[in-house]
Amino acid sequence: MVNGECIVTFDDSVCMEVLDVFGKSVDSEGFIVEKENMAQKVLSEDGQEVNIKEFGGIKKGSEVFIKNDLVSLMRLSKE
Repeated sequence: MVNGECIVTFDDSVCMEVLDVFGKSVDSEGFIVEKENMAQKVLSEDGQEVNIKEFGGIKKGSEVFIKNDLVSLMRLSKE
């Protein structure tokens, strides 16, 4: 636990299972979307669409999706 929050680490082999638990899927272009509305793509904290190749996790709150790039991870570490 970090700052009273639970952190779960997973590898690529379970990405789809993690997304499924949160009601998400991946469209034909590889973007993470709402399972109930495949036209609605999820957005990262800075408003960008998130491709499954960029998926780094989901932050507590209103399902804030995190990209796995350095800038996104640095922002997360400062919170």
